[in-house]
Amino acid sequence: MKILLLNDEFYTTGASLAVLRLAEHLRHDHEISVMSRIDGDGDIKTKLKALDIPIVSTASNVDHVIANTIMAGEFVGTYGAQCPIIWWIHESDIGRQFILRSPKLATGFQHAAAVVFQTSYQKMVYSSFTFDAAAETHVVPFWNDAVYAQTITPVLKEKLRIVSIGTVEPRKRMQDTINAVELLDADLKREIECVFIGKYIHLPPREQDIVNKHPERYRFLGEQPNEVTLSHLAAADCFVLASSSESQPLSIWESFELEVPVCISDLDTYRHIGFRHGLNALTHPVGNVDVLSENLRTVLTNPAIRSSVSREAKAMLLKTLAKDW
Repeated sequence: MKILLLNDEFYTTGASLAVLRLAEHLRHDHEISVMSRIDGDGDIKTKLKALDIPIVSTASNVDHVIANTIMAGEFVGTYGAQCPIIWWIHESDIGRQFILRSPKLATGFQHAAAVVFQTSYQKMVYSSFTFDAAAETHVVPFWNDAVYAQTITPVLKEKLRIVSIGTVEPRKRMQDTINAVELLDADLKREIECVFIGKYIHLPPREQDIVNKHPERYRFLGEQPNEVTLSHLAAADCFVLASSSESQPLSIWESFELEVPVCISDLDTYRHIGFRHGLNALTHPVGNVDVLSENLRTVLTNPAIRSSVSREAKAMLLKTLAKDW
């Protein structure tokens, strides 16, 4: 069967990694090609080419299309009547905001053959668009098995390491991590190194000034191959994701597998998945830097809590692997 995978961009995000892993799987039994909504380069394109998967510029002569992310909605709406399209939506609340700003994205719900979400929470978020759609809807949690598929060697470090993974842009709120670290006492701050991994788009001027003044404390590595990212994560003493909106970030599950404690914002989708403050994660209200700072202090200085949270997180991952993945 000829299957086209429509991705948004080729730089490394959780959604792009999902397309890469799906392409790796499907190529054994099908003829796979990949098209990007936004042309450009990136590690994902490099890896697809290494697999001899064609990168195409037009959606023609295919049997099925799998369209990735909410941004594919207009494509699904335009071409869904011509070819069966599975719309794989990764975004949660932010996706609904995109639709309100660009209503043409919503046409995809009326013309997709099926809509696939990662979480039951997403299904609730988009319910006003799916209730009268003919498309089948499914909830399929996604797991990146790269942690198991390779030998991960933690990078060397000399300090306590905080790792944050994701595009440096407003939704990810990387500035909250910086401000939370700055609230810690001076002795602890001197022992901390913060590593940010992901494409750099924007950091607010105030936090950029802090970064410029303390290059020994804050390092921005930009986009990295997944194996390099996992090596940095494996060496972390804490993983932080302070986003204002997420669905089911792969980086949290990867941290669970590598037994790295996580500090995350208290999002509704996380509660649906089963992340609980003090049990398998430390959470803070979105934008509450004081609570995030206290969570960082706790996880970096209290071995008993760090061990307990990591142990429960790993147990949750193993249970989910057996049940859902």
